[in-house]
Amino acid sequence: MNEVSARWVGACDWEYRTTFQVDPELLHEERIDLVFEGLDTVAKVALNGQMVGTAENMHVRHRFDVRAVLVPGENHLSVHFGSAIDHARSVEREVGARPGVGSGTNPQLPHQMIRKMACNFGWDWGPQLVTCGIWRPARIEFWSAARLHDVRPLVTQADTQTATVEVHADGEIAAEASGVSLRCVLASPDGRVVAERDDDWSGRPGGDPIVLTVDEPRRWWPIGYGDRPLYELRVELVAADGRVLDVCEQKVGLRQVRLITEPDTRDGGGSMVQGLTRGESFHLEVNGQRVFCKGANWIPDDCFPHRVTPQRYRQRIEQAVDANMNMLRVWGGGIYEDHAFYEICDELGVMVWQDFGFACACYAEEEPLRSEVEAEARDNVARLSRHPSLVIWNGCNENFWAAFDWPAFEGVYPNGELTWGLGYYLDLLPRVVAELDTSRPYWPGSPFSGNLDRHPNGNEYGNCHIWDVWNHDGDYRNYLGHFPRFASEFGYMAPPNWATLDRAIPKDQQHWSSEAMTLHNKQKDGIQRGLERLADSHDPPDRYEDQWFIAAIEQARAIALGCEWFRSLSPWCSGALYWQLNDCWPVTSWSAIDGDGRPKLMWHATQRFFRSRLLTLMPARVTPSGVEVERLAAYLHNDHAERWRGRMQVSRMNVAGQLLDTKTFAVDVAPRGVQKWELSESWIGEADEFLMAHIDGEPTDNRAWWFFGRDRDVEYPTPTLNYTLEETDAGQRLTVASDVLVRELCLLADRIEPSARIDRQLVTLLPGESTVFHVTGDRRLTLEQLTAPDVLRCVNGLQAMVPTPT
Repeated sequence: MNEVSARWVGACDWEYRTTFQVDPELLHEERIDLVFEGLDTVAKVALNGQMVGTAENMHVRHRFDVRAVLVPGENHLSVHFGSAIDHARSVEREVGARPGVGSGTNPQLPHQMIRKMACNFGWDWGPQLVTCGIWRPARIEFWSAARLHDVRPLVTQADTQTATVEVHADGEIAAEASGVSLRCVLASPDGRVVAERDDDWSGRPGGDPIVLTVDEPRRWWPIGYGDRPLYELRVELVAADGRVLDVCEQKVGLRQVRLITEPDTRDGGGSMVQGLTRGESFHLEVNGQRVFCKGANWIPDDCFPHRVTPQRYRQRIEQAVDANMNMLRVWGGGIYEDHAFYEICDELGVMVWQDFGFACACYAEEEPLRSEVEAEARDNVARLSRHPSLVIWNGCNENFWAAFDWPAFEGVYPNGELTWGLGYYLDLLPRVVAELDTSRPYWPGSPFSGNLDRHPNGNEYGNCHIWDVWNHDGDYRNYLGHFPRFASEFGYMAPPNWATLDRAIPKDQQHWSSEAMTLHNKQKDGIQRGLERLADSHDPPDRYEDQWFIAAIEQARAIALGCEWFRSLSPWCSGALYWQLNDCWPVTSWSAIDGDGRPKLMWHATQRFFRSRLLTLMPARVTPSGVEVERLAAYLHNDHAERWRGRMQVSRMNVAGQLLDTKTFAVDVAPRGVQKWELSESWIGEADEFLMAHIDGEPTDNRAWWFFGRDRDVEYPTPTLNYTLEETDAGQRLTVASDVLVRELCLLADRIEPSARIDRQLVTLLPGESTVFHVTGDRRLTLEQLTAPDVLRCVNGLQAMVPTPT
């Protein structure tokens, strides 16, 4: 409950003070600048008792001239921070109140009235902890003649023969300086210089770039589509006498990105799914290659973002890669992340969809906000445009949808009298991107349908968010009624892993609606919504341990079904980014990785449904909410550069293990293609039946399953399992064999050892099959511990396993 007791911090003013020594020799430099990479947020900066600058934007860098104030020897620096809450309310009184949502169960605050990470004010997955302070590095720069500020290497062409890099160098020239030149040297990943050029330099943004041409370039590709070679760019400012005044070194990826939005020429846009008409494509091309985007939304990884180190960024992004993701969407209610985030994405080939800082609110376009918004856009486009992983700029999160549809926003559009951000998304932001970054596309919003004459959150155009399934429609099979061109947000909630929950919640409050659990579920009516979702397929049990397990299973099933369906829709659909990858604290939320960094069951499911070659069983046509599936089909999505050949067998069975029917198909799927094999209506089975499909030579974890009955209507057999535990150099191997069908077997070892990590979960076994769990952690566990009740579990009756150790 510490969140509540700490909220007073955001209502107070704070002052940071320090003293430092200055060598008198440094005062001979022409310019002395006090630089703050990040001030959060409303700040007055004083040096030696004199005010030298102010700030009102968390998202920009600040530079103050202190040449006339700095003294040799001891100096006194103070930064006074006013309450961000008080400032936001003051701006609200000045420009007029605007609708805003997103705070969940937290008290509503006007987060849109200050340029600060919106989720600091509370969100429907995060606490209300309104921070203030110096959140990124601070320094003093002593310089003469000229300095560099941002270097923007914009790749305007990259084919197999030639790549063109326009090097824009923004900076500043002191009044007395002249004859300053810019020297650019580009080296290949193996260190060989491939292009270099010198030219005069004015220092002004918008000046002519230096153009470098690379023959036979090694191009940067997203993971799964090619290598990620990074060239080394060195930019030097050189004085007339040959002295090097400043140097910038950074990595460059040679690639081209386009967003393709073209009218369909035939029904379904090339998809094999029945029930699709025509609309307009929405897909990304990298180096001329269409890319299916597989990934998740990214939120700030901590309530206090300065705690997110490069090592923590790497751990989280590697978890995304290990789950076969190739894209992360940096959501607009958070921050523009540190360079380390994008550098790791550059290295690993993870594409970044980058929102500007607008989410779930109407944003005033008058002063004092308008100038701050433009400064923020310019600063971050200039700062981040060097990263090849950043493939698209996006104007806002859900603000078009809100203006069209949400009850709290009634009257905003089209005839509202107050500004709400439309000028930012359709004018200011695209203008800044067009001026500063010609190397990647801009899109006005998520969701957005391409123009204001269409509903912003439809299926046929643009990108969409799908929240009716979790919030209203119940059964997650209602994802089958959606057919997005690009699903950039959709989610299903579950608690954190048990070790995370146990660390944060006292044992006597570890039940669904306790005071502590309620505080750690920020969605309005989230407790009730979660219980409703449990009841969609189960008779909710009394024990919270069982409720927890069902919620985790249902989250994994729901997102698996949604993502597999959207991949089946390809090429009509070109992306699935679920909400959300990560959490900023221990909370019941939509994340795949909980607030302590532990993968949830959904993360393990993601490893399968985002693999490059996916076999799935899905309806043959779009199935609206409330309509029973009439016919199924096997779909193979080959997101691979080589053909996929083999023999596929589809079997119809019952949970008692009887084989009822089987069919075999020859498989030959083109690279980056989808193929469909439709099954007859007779293959729609009873509640105790299921289908299983597999391809010869493929691992068993790439089998496809379709269970016809809800769990409450299925009499799963009671398993009698055989276990074997072996010690290895890397950890332990638990082999589990079953004599009957076991559905979604899970080893929840963190319940007994918080450091325990398991390589797989959600394993479904046919009678006579076995599987191996690899266990790593800080200590070795016994067979009795690993097979204890609530540790080794499956869906079969939700009972603990019946062990027969060997």
